[in-house]
Amino acid sequence: MKKILIIVPYRFLPASTGGHRYIEGWINALASVAKVTVIGTEDNQIDSNALYRLLPALSPSIFRYTDYTLKGTIKELIARNQYDFLIWEHPYFAWLAHLIKKETGIPFLLHTHNIEYQRFRSLGKWWWPLLSEYEKWAFRGADKISFITPQDKDFALEKWAIPPSHCLEIPYGITQEENPKDREEAKAIIGERHQIEKNTFIILFNGPLSYQPNREALEIIITKIEPQLRKKLVNYRIIICGGDLPKRWKFRTEVERSPYINAGFVKNIEQYIKAVQVLINPIQKGGGVKTKSIEAIAVGTPVVTTINGAIGIDASTTGDMLHVARQDNWIDFAEKIYEISTQGENHFQTPSSFYEHYNWNQIIARSISLLPN
Repeated sequence: MKKILIIVPYRFLPASTGGHRYIEGWINALASVAKVTVIGTEDNQIDSNALYRLLPALSPSIFRYTDYTLKGTIKELIARNQYDFLIWEHPYFAWLAHLIKKETGIPFLLHTHNIEYQRFRSLGKWWWPLLSEYEKWAFRGADKISFITPQDKDFALEKWAIPPSHCLEIPYGITQEENPKDREEAKAIIGERHQIEKNTFIILFNGPLSYQPNREALEIIITKIEPQLRKKLVNYRIIICGGDLPKRWKFRTEVERSPYINAGFVKNIEQYIKAVQVLINPIQKGGGVKTKSIEAIAVGTPVVTTINGAIGIDASTTGDMLHVARQDNWIDFAEKIYEISTQGENHFQTPSSFYEHYNWNQIIARSISLLPN
């Protein structure tokens, strides 16, 4: 059995975002086939039933990214446990990954979630060119790099001349293996919780509103999409999950009245996704795969999204579950929602090919032999 040391540079437990759930699912899946130790921040809430060991060796302070003393901690762990390889989440600690490899000879995998500089460039951050150079340097020094989307892998191959033998794809994974049987139960629970009348067409928008692209997507729903829905749908509600709504946000009062239900941050987001007839994500910025779409399809909920929101999702596995609107065409976006409302829930079934591609057990079975050796 392989012995793996993973370094996660920020709090991911309890998982509250798609990125957190990606890390949690990946580590759980690896721990089912290997002996895994995780170095994480002190503010993680450690699960006593986890199959892996989590060492809270990182401070939550932003200065942890320049903490040179971490090198000694990791080298000591390597000497004591003789790990087969290391995994670094994100490229931020690449300077340390390179040093440790140089001094110990232990190979490492850089586990990426996006091409990070592209995400920050889309958010208008002035320092994205500096991150681009650092990220390219990080990639070129890694023994293996995993990409969450084929588009990110192709970029690294073509633009940064990363050898194909160094690259592998590890998509966002799910634990489900088939269409769920408890959608009606979830609908009854959420309907009662929010006093939603039966036969109401329920729409969900999910994402932390502290993240600017999510907030801008919600503004599009309010100003562009919902006015179009009003023309065709009569009995509908739009649930907003995610929380972190800015106090001075100009649409704050808008989402507190019908047809909106502002549910805030919810611990069991899967229950909400199962309860609705469609998840919508009119996002236009941000990099990487939009995990909320994969999570929705996994539990049998169709998705309407933008071209940006569909990046990285293997459409050949989604059947009739993924609906992509034309670029900047919010009338088309609303029309796709309306079409779903006319189909009936029994029309939408997630294909078995989706579970074969995105289930964590299947991903690990495909990937374990490709990891550093």
